Amino acid sequence: MASFCFLLYRTVLFYCRIYTIFLAVAGTFMGPVHTHAQEFGAYKTIASGDFPNLSIWVVWNGSFWVPATSKPGSGNDIYVDQTHTLRLIGNEQVKSVYINAETGAGQKLNLNGFNLDVYGTLSAFSGPAPGVPANAWNSQNWIGNSINSRITFRGDSRKILDKSSWSAQTTQSRYSVIFDPGPDKELTIEAPFKALSFQVKSGTLIQKVDTSVIPNACFTISFNTETTVFGTGPFGDFSIDDGATFISECNANIVNRSTSGTTSAQSFELQNGGTLILEGNSPRIEAANFQLNGKVIFRGNSGPKTFLSSSFADAAAPLSVRHVELQSSQNLSLPNQLFLLGDLTKSGTGDFLTSTTHLTLLGGDNQTITGFALTVRDLTLNKTNGIFYPSGNLTVERTLTLTQGRIDLQNHDLLINTSFAGGINYGGGSWRNAGAVSYLGIPSVLNSTNASFPFEDVTNGGIRKVQLSGNGPGGNLTIRYLEYTGANHDPRFNDTDDTPILYQLYSHFQFSGLNPGNQPIELRLSAANLIVDQVDDLRIVGTGQPAPGTHLPGLDPTLLWARRSLTWNELENFNFTIGSFRELSILPVTWLEIQVTRSQSGNLISWKLNQEKNNLLFEIYRSPIEPLKWEKVGILNSKGDHDSEIAYSFEDHTASRFHDYLYRVRQISMDGTASWSAAARSFSQPEDASEELVIYPNPHHFGSIRLFIPAQVHKKGTRLLLQNMQGKTLLNSEILEEIPESIAESLSPGVYFVLLVSGDQNYNARLIKL
Repeated sequence: MASFCFLLYRTVLFYCRIYTIFLAVAGTFMGPVHTHAQEFGAYKTIASGDFPNLSIWVVWNGSFWVPATSKPGSGNDIYVDQTHTLRLIGNEQVKSVYINAETGAGQKLNLNGFNLDVYGTLSAFSGPAPGVPANAWNSQNWIGNSINSRITFRGDSRKILDKSSWSAQTTQSRYSVIFDPGPDKELTIEAPFKALSFQVKSGTLIQKVDTSVIPNACFTISFNTETTVFGTGPFGDFSIDDGATFISECNANIVNRSTSGTTSAQSFELQNGGTLILEGNSPRIEAANFQLNGKVIFRGNSGPKTFLSSSFADAAAPLSVRHVELQSSQNLSLPNQLFLLGDLTKSGTGDFLTSTTHLTLLGGDNQTITGFALTVRDLTLNKTNGIFYPSGNLTVERTLTLTQGRIDLQNHDLLINTSFAGGINYGGGSWRNAGAVSYLGIPSVLNSTNASFPFEDVTNGGIRKVQLSGNGPGGNLTIRYLEYTGANHDPRFNDTDDTPILYQLYSHFQFSGLNPGNQPIELRLSAANLIVDQVDDLRIVGTGQPAPGTHLPGLDPTLLWARRSLTWNELENFNFTIGSFRELSILPVTWLEIQVTRSQSGNLISWKLNQEKNNLLFEIYRSPIEPLKWEKVGILNSKGDHDSEIAYSFEDHTASRFHDYLYRVRQISMDGTASWSAAARSFSQPEDASEELVIYPNPHHFGSIRLFIPAQVHKKGTRLLLQNMQGKTLLNSEILEEIPESIAESLSPGVYFVLLVSGDQNYNARLIKL
């Protein structure tokens, strides 16, 4: 009985399966067949051949296919039918391309090293043209035959790939793809795409997600997988050009070589000026090399976000980027290590999560934090040029490493080691415009590496570096640098060893927040960029009174350290500054006059003295504006003793007329003692000087801005205006020959307009601020 039941079961199952198959087949023939109708003027191949060969084409006239009388153009669809191969022998253009993708189709489109402009879509079909949309399938050299064979998508915004009629199974296609529709145009892909290389040259390319499957899948951009031709490792280049944008809705498999395997693309390049917009929550690009020199934008509000990453074993980690912007309402977690060459911008309501991030600032451009106050686990400053501008207080939870570069705190506070698990690692660089600098959990043993505080003196010039050396009681330390213009040349007090103090800077340091302690400590203040005859002239003093502790001899004729020995308790709430027991040892030294003017053959340095006794000679020194590097360029003998005003001049014939310099004069007496003049600046002649208003230097980076005013301008009654792009006036004054350094350096990076305005004359020029 059991055997009978089993046989009956097998028989019924067999007939059921046959019936099911029959219904499926019948449904195929009895149900509707979805086709697309060809457009009027569409072309179809009737044989293999070259693109301009009219004998291989027929044209749809609305009712019938008729012989072609001209080759296809940008307004015509083309259908490459089964078993036919269409070959280019020059660059061509069409509307849409439809390629028969049935089994055994063979090579269908031989681009032959030329370019085919496509103004419509790229699609595959089966059956007689126009056929039924079908996914493209693998075939030897299905399209193209080399990296120089190109399909370029141009024209208006549209969808260029459809899910039902294309796929990345064209693993052996050998051609490059260029997206170049023009500015403000959008191209959308809704099918996987595979080629030898991809270039977003202009406009915007949008990569969609397939929401018809669960989990949702990315319409991946990938590359040829012929390992016998292109090797087994990473292969394929994807680039986004200056001015172009790539938007991806995906998480995994945005770009790789092989989605079904684990092989990465060779390179992913975001050029300077290009934009990459990531809308997924956990975007991943698999590439062996990343160049993220443009802007990476994170947006989309579906959930918390993580930074761009990779997962394949042969992929690099995308940890170096120029600009990052968060437009989302969701938070973005930055990686454990991020190298930033540009800006961090928050333009949405989401926050950057940086509690596990070591942020390294690199490059030679200015960098800004916009829209939020940066709090980061570790921060390294290693900039070859440019200035880092944080927005609001800058908080480093653990270790601040200063290698080179500058930070402009814009009068905000700097907080270091708020987690009490790090400290300062100083090798070079500086900060300026600091509010309070708070160093929490200071080391018990302080040295030049973990206790250097490099303050730029914006008011008087130079760096006033603070160093503490010795044993401390631990706890916290807050330093404020209070800047005031100039110096006191008549302090009228003696140091604790009865040495008269004849000079002191008005700017001074204050230390507070200290743990009590009697540990001895050495305090150092740097007088770098001040002109000092002898480093031993330097003293650490108070403002109008001697400093606590004991004077120590100065150190280092380059860094110019003034030193003081005192106890930890004596640091608290006292004004420390740099002083000298010789009036003329430190700038500013007041001679009657020193100035630099352009001459026919160089720079003319002129100076005046109110008297001259026992003087031997003058040495003339020159330095670039930055970095400061003085060299002697001439010697001039004294004219002898004089009790009245005497003038001198020296012409520097070796100066380039297209460079700015600083000059200073050293006067040497008969007994070998010397004094220095103040420093005077030359302004170069721009190469494009004309009868127009000329600004120099332009673009402007630092220092004052020189104006070369046309000779025909009537200075009386003419106003000088400086305006931003929004028309706001930032300077309105009588005509000047330069925009002061204090105004020039306060300008944010951008474009400004300089105008000379009078009743009958108007001149204007554009200023670029770096």
